Amino acid sequence: MNPQLRELLITYGVTAASLLAGLLIMRAATRAYWRWPVYSAMAMALGVMSWNLLRKHLLPEEWSFMHPRAMYFCALGLYAVIGLALGLLLGLLTGRTTQGSDSGESA
Repeated sequence: MNPQLRELLITYGVTAASLLAGLLIMRAATRAYWRWPVYSAMAMALGVMSWNLLRKHLLPEEWSFMHPRAMYFCALGLYAVIGLALGLLLGLLTGRTTQGSDSGESA
């Protein structure tokens, strides 16, 4: 398998798993789970672009050579945080409502 394809699959897996965790935490409605693969791909793209910008503009150039393993795991952490944040947001937007909350009546 091509190393770039393997890394892409790892990145997608991390973002998809964290986005699913966010949906499960927020107890999202069923329709959110149908959107899950697409939003996972968008979270992955957002994470990759964010990591490239962070690495290019904020981190010293020497870190790429001196600490490649640490940078790899930091990138995976960033992908997980972005996936979780989007999962929580999507779960909030499509959250289930209870019977009493729609009518506005209090017990």
